[in-house]
Amino acid sequence: MTIHHPMAIGSPLTPFITMRKTNTIIVGQGIAGSLVAYMLYRHKIPSVVIDPGSANTSSKVAAGMFTPVSGKRKTIHPITLEQIPYAITIYREIEQWLGIDMLHLQNIYQVYNSTDERNDLQARLTSDAFAKYIIANPNAEPGILQEQGAFEITHSGWLDCELFINGVAHWLKAKDALIEAEFMYQDMKFNEANMEYQGITCSQVVFCEGYRGVNNPFFSDQNIIPCKGDVLTIQSDHPATSRIVKKNGIYLTSLGNNLFKAGSTYQWNNSNAEPDEAGKSHIESKLGEMLTGKFNTIEHQAAIRPTTKNREVIAMQHPQHKGLFMLNGLGTKGVLQAPWFARHLTDLILH
Repeated sequence: MTIHHPMAIGSPLTPFITMRKTNTIIVGQGIAGSLVAYMLYRHKIPSVVIDPGSANTSSKVAAGMFTPVSGKRKTIHPITLEQIPYAITIYREIEQWLGIDMLHLQNIYQVYNSTDERNDLQARLTSDAFAKYIIANPNAEPGILQEQGAFEITHSGWLDCELFINGVAHWLKAKDALIEAEFMYQDMKFNEANMEYQGITCSQVVFCEGYRGVNNPFFSDQNIIPCKGDVLTIQSDHPATSRIVKKNGIYLTSLGNNLFKAGSTYQWNNSNAEPDEAGKSHIESKLGEMLTGKFNTIEHQAAIRPTTKNREVIAMQHPQHKGLFMLNGLGTKGVLQAPWFARHLTDLILH
């Protein structure tokens, strides 16, 4: 179904003159909203996406990494082992659909932070279920300070999130299905058979707002916690690498042309998205402990991740307003978890 704009949007409060009809309104076009739009498209369900088009969002700034091994304890959860191949399948589909290359399957070169960490991991390699995802003695990564050595995590990689989101936005605009505006909750009207928002009638509204979901009056009982993260783009003579490098909680991914993305910081309950000097200094300090050569910071970005108290993803239908749904709380594992839970939410909408 092709959706036609009745008029140009002058401001978030500008009313639509002509009524529009669609099946679903998606609020937010980050990783979550983009994947919900794609999942609905796969089922031939028309949708309209409403997003303000902010430049520095967690989805656009994120490194987009995924790995089977997580946390300081280096745990592998069974659900993660299902989510990784599913996410790869979906992102490969979207690459073909949009005609872009955005998914990079790369191992993680994890430098040991201490002798204890190295001994602990070596002991865990006796488990075949763990060892199959680990290269215990990888080829050394040049230009990296690694006194204790390193190990390598397979089945990992990263998504060029900004390229992904911009690609979906371009497709939505071509279908006239993207409204670049703030969503105004007070303009929602509930009718017996459907809902209406500024002249658009629909059956469902899916909120994929990220940390802005803290202000959502329909899902106010969902405890979304903002977590600020700083990310740097650096220029360095460090050799381009086919692996993601991690040390002391800092990652380094190669962008080509002597450019690298490095991050990130974690400032909990901080919703100020402005880059601050403390975050920049922290990453630069850690890079000084990682790289043998010099580097220059050429860009500093910051954004707010949406997390939850128990790190549980919110993928739910409203208990009273059955046409309202939310997908949020993806946190630092957004690229990995979003396809899985976008499918779950689409199933809720369909069934």
